[in-house]
Amino acid sequence: MIYVLILVVGIILFHLVSLLPTRGKKINIDLTKVKESNTPTLLIPGWGGNRWTYQKMIRFYQSEGIAQKTMTIYVGPTGKVKVYGNLKNKSNSLIQVLFFWNYTASYTPQTEWLTKIMTILHDDYGINSLNIIAHSWGGSAWLHAIAESKKLQNSLSFPNVILLGVPVEESFKENINYIKALKQGSSDENYKRLLEQTQFLKLKLKIHFYNFLGSIKDRNTDGSVPHVQSEFLKRIVNPNWANYSQKTFENINHSNLHNSLKILNEIGSILWKKDN
Repeated sequence: MIYVLILVVGIILFHLVSLLPTRGKKINIDLTKVKESNTPTLLIPGWGGNRWTYQKMIRFYQSEGIAQKTMTIYVGPTGKVKVYGNLKNKSNSLIQVLFFWNYTASYTPQTEWLTKIMTILHDDYGINSLNIIAHSWGGSAWLHAIAESKKLQNSLSFPNVILLGVPVEESFKENINYIKALKQGSSDENYKRLLEQTQFLKLKLKIHFYNFLGSIKDRNTDGSVPHVQSEFLKRIVNPNWANYSQKTFENINHSNLHNSLKILNEIGSILWKKDN
């Protein structure tokens, strides 16, 4: 019995530690490397994601004088949103999102929470433009949040949306490619709803989607998400409201999509590349 109790206490302590935010650090932006931007970047974790999802990314950008974490947004066990920090007069800001419990059976709760978060950023903090970095189900939830909310569509712009191993459509497996899957047709009801909602989307500003895929052992998967599931984003994107880029990173698995230095440098170039 005592061993069970120790195990339970250990799991609880680990979970609580995983909710501690990564420390922000005030930096002087290195203007020899990057440009200053007033558009903050929202860091959205996937299923089971926690402080460690973006910890390496945050620390790397701060140590390189590229970007700085200035805000933490915490979603409690009842879905209540709490915001710590601020964005006022701060350039190249990173906003870390932490969910108390995101070991959920679907991304529907995260969709609701992200809608709240972005609404609060607009209504309470005067944010009209956000860059997005989202991993796995975090990206799925964000796509549905935008598709379902007229308020977000009308009030916020999203210049750059970087998706890391995001399963947009989940009915296909690794053994089928995108073209064949497209001809066969999806049986994923969430995807079909998303496709219908986004066909005639009207946004303040065009989104540029960057769809980043990992690949292991020359397979069409990052080990967790088959490429075909991520590639269905191409079917959703309409040139009237978005542009699309896709890149596959070899020898990078699902978890390393937000940790690889190669990808971190690529993201840094997209969001803060210095104008020549």
